[in-house]
Amino acid sequence: MYPVTSAAPTAPASRATLGAVAAISLLALGLRLWNLDYGLPGVFNMDERPILDRALTFAKGDPNPHNFLYPTLYLYALFAWEVLYFVVGRGFGWFSSLAAFQNAFFVDASGHVLAARLLTALIGSATVPATYLLGRRVGGSAVGVAAALLLAVAPLAVRDAHYVKLDIPVTLFATLALATLTQIAVEPAAAARWQTWAAAGALAGLGISTHYYAAILAVPFGAVAAADAGRSGRWQSSAGLLMVAGLATIAGFVLGSPFFVLEPGAIVRDFTELRQVDIDRAVGSGLFSSLDAYAAMLPKATGWPTAILALVGILMMLARDWRRALPLAVFPVAFMMFVANTFPASRYLNIILPTLAVAAACGAAELLRVIRRAALPVLATAIVLAAIPALADSVRWDRFFGQPDTRTLASQYIEREIPAGATILVQPYSAPLRQSRDGLLEALRAHVGDETRAPIKYRLQLAATPYPSPAFRLLYLGEGGKTGVAPGDVDKVYLSPRAFAGGDDAALRAAGVRLVVLTRYGPTPAALVPLESVLRRDGRLVKTFSPYARGVDAATASVPPFRHNSNSWIDGSLERPGPIVDVWQLD
Repeated sequence: MYPVTSAAPTAPASRATLGAVAAISLLALGLRLWNLDYGLPGVFNMDERPILDRALTFAKGDPNPHNFLYPTLYLYALFAWEVLYFVVGRGFGWFSSLAAFQNAFFVDASGHVLAARLLTALIGSATVPATYLLGRRVGGSAVGVAAALLLAVAPLAVRDAHYVKLDIPVTLFATLALATLTQIAVEPAAAARWQTWAAAGALAGLGISTHYYAAILAVPFGAVAAADAGRSGRWQSSAGLLMVAGLATIAGFVLGSPFFVLEPGAIVRDFTELRQVDIDRAVGSGLFSSLDAYAAMLPKATGWPTAILALVGILMMLARDWRRALPLAVFPVAFMMFVANTFPASRYLNIILPTLAVAAACGAAELLRVIRRAALPVLATAIVLAAIPALADSVRWDRFFGQPDTRTLASQYIEREIPAGATILVQPYSAPLRQSRDGLLEALRAHVGDETRAPIKYRLQLAATPYPSPAFRLLYLGEGGKTGVAPGDVDKVYLSPRAFAGGDDAALRAAGVRLVVLTRYGPTPAALVPLESVLRRDGRLVKTFSPYARGVDAATASVPPFRHNSNSWIDGSLERPGPIVDVWQLD
């Protein structure tokens, strides 16, 4: 099974191998750090600030989040990381006190967000040597090094390591769990030790405590236990060891999410919301309705040579040594069957990228063995050639993120041309303009009666010194957000699109609106057509910011504008992130 090396997976790695893994890890880190500060001070991935806000609420002294849309291990780690950021910043003189650190979050949270993104980038880079470990246990050191390179340059892994999200951290735990499970599948001595099963289970539990969908790891655990029972003939012993792994999984999960079992009401509420958002929208179209969408995403996520080699590798390994291939084959298949019944989200695929990288490395090695070219230089050349398209795509993503978002450009234009304090109608996640203190007070008093009863973060925001400038009275176009769900969008005053159904601008005039900022990712939504008609008649389109390259017609472009936290991909027609932004002025 080691076509390009005589070193078994249990043999110590050579200095040359460790040096190669270190160099590849540095490459991975460089790709993940490149333009990590994109967009700031604007934050355009709609999940980043809520996740960071949720982590920072632990500073109030209550470690129970009272909300379980996400498990809590990553939130605790993120909070500890922000504490470290404060300690380092205090040492370097960035913050004179804890109050100054807190004030900075409300004046300009760029440092806090960048620190949080750095944690994701570091974890994503650490997954590269973890992938080497998995590959080494499957096919030897050469396969491990090759797999590490393929993951280091995987476009989806590089792109998503730029976000404050959970999909990259859970991948590290899942990869380490699968590496330990592979050791059990391959080595009878390891399979006979309960400690090995407990270690694999604990890693799986930590993974589930990072993101719930890591529970699919139960499938390869069951498959490896069944294979072990068939090999040893001791079914009761294998069942007992599987139970040890199960108990260790529970322990790992509880360690990372200790309050999960204490709030059954919150669990029912939040899991109902998760089911409605992630599953109901998909299964309404039939079972496995999203499989085609995910299958189409995979070649873009890994690079097309890696995707092809991974399929070849899994098939050839199963035919040659199915026990060794078992965790590697079962986990991605089981996970794909699960997510095929969820609403398509490319970020979910991160967790299977290391297994696909290992499978691709094995596929290349197996093909070379078949054509009798099983030598290290030949394998290295083949893997580098396979990695080039993925590396090119990853560099393209990094360069793309470095371009100013259209909403940033719109914000800079407005701050330069419009007097502070003016009333502006915007959409959520539009141009990152600052809400004025008077505008925030207006919203809080409208929703909670008195600002002293507002959530603590808004009281702290009001106390920010100096208050961020320039700032504007912002009204939000929509039907009210989550103002009915505590704490809700109590910092926003909404103006319904239905107010323009009559075709006049009375609602805009009554609210004192001077500027309207509209974003679009395609044709104007039907709900906004009346407002757009009003603006064309009674206003002036003073500026449009397009994400497309010069000469590209948005109406005929090959891809839509790029939207963070979506399945959007990019090509040469897009010059920068963000939607088309139209800035309208009322005369």
